[in-house]
Amino acid sequence: MKDNKKAKVVKVTKVAKVTKPAKQAPKIVTTTVAKVTKPVMLSIDLEILKILINDKPLIPLLRVLRKNKELHTRELLVTMGSWGYGQSLMKRATNLGLIARTIKKEKTRGRGKPRIYNALTNKGREVVGLADKIGYEK
Repeated sequence: MKDNKKAKVVKVTKVAKVTKPAKQAPKIVTTTVAKVTKPVMLSIDLEILKILINDKPLIPLLRVLRKNKELHTRELLVTMGSWGYGQSLMKRATNLGLIARTIKKEKTRGRGKPRIYNALTNKGREVVGLADKIGYEK
């Protein structure tokens, strides 16, 4: 069996003492020390792994929803700072079952369409949790 250990390389800088006249600058010696970290086993659902690999742009959208619980569509797009591309991301996440969209009517009578609220599903929470564990960019 092979040991699958990853080594982190850390540079350590030491200043050597000089016994010569004070006019010379001290010599700087750089050595490398390898730290060994143990691999961690993760059990990952294949479908979630495919989403992480193929749909990486969805992760910021899912992180915004995880942080804010439930947002209506316009608030979500403003929070993300994206309009056209953000809407296509929302459609893709909805089709994959990562976001649940529910229509809620406001109590005040007014004109216009009722708001559609977006919330994470359990599958969406699993995707964001796995992305955080393996260290996807934030």
